[in-house]
Amino acid sequence: MLGELWQSLDPSLFWEYRVILLSGLAVNVGIFLAAAVVASLLAFAIGLARMSRIGPLRAAATGYAELFRNTPELVIIVWTYYVLPVLIGRLFGIRLDLSPWLASVVALGLAYSGFMSETVRGGLLSIPRGHVEAAMSIGMSGWTILWRIMLPQAIRRMLPEALNQFVSLFKATSIVSLIAVQDIMYRVSMINVQEMRPLPLYTGAALLYCAVVIAASQAIQHLSARRQSWV
Repeated sequence: MLGELWQSLDPSLFWEYRVILLSGLAVNVGIFLAAAVVASLLAFAIGLARMSRIGPLRAAATGYAELFRNTPELVIIVWTYYVLPVLIGRLFGIRLDLSPWLASVVALGLAYSGFMSETVRGGLLSIPRGHVEAAMSIGMSGWTILWRIMLPQAIRRMLPEALNQFVSLFKATSIVSLIAVQDIMYRVSMINVQEMRPLPLYTGAALLYCAVVIAASQAIQHLSARRQSWV
């Protein structure tokens, strides 16, 4: 029985298509890196807005965060690719065509900016009030206090949780094949149509994802350990 299972798995098939599959994985990595930048920039903007003293701005930022935190990534990807171009076209009278790659980056960036904005807000709230008051007492402006006092401390506190969210973001790139992004899962599906052997192909893809995530998790643990010496 074990022999038949091993024969069915046949790792040589995954190895045979390794160049095609690794190029697909490179697409996933590219989408992850671009979406991580989008999510980080939006998260800082939304996180700061949620701490604003301006009520409507704070309410809008909170609504944004809750919307994207509670909407499945798959729904956001499909909406961004199929609905957003139509919506923008009708509002502004222009034709907008998003490529599957760009739609994936925008959608995942929006989705994870909601989660990360809460991390940003929590990191900023964790700064002792006395540090801010001390900076104000020597005449520092609000923006100077933010950039020189609050953010350096907040980023150190946010880092472990943010890195965990980046791992989740990378795993979420596995669904971009649904809008025809030629990532590793798309290429596995195409090869499977030709070979009709899903077991070794999808198992190999799962193990490859697992290896990348484990490596990232080890890096997170290392950075978390170093954080103890920073704080």
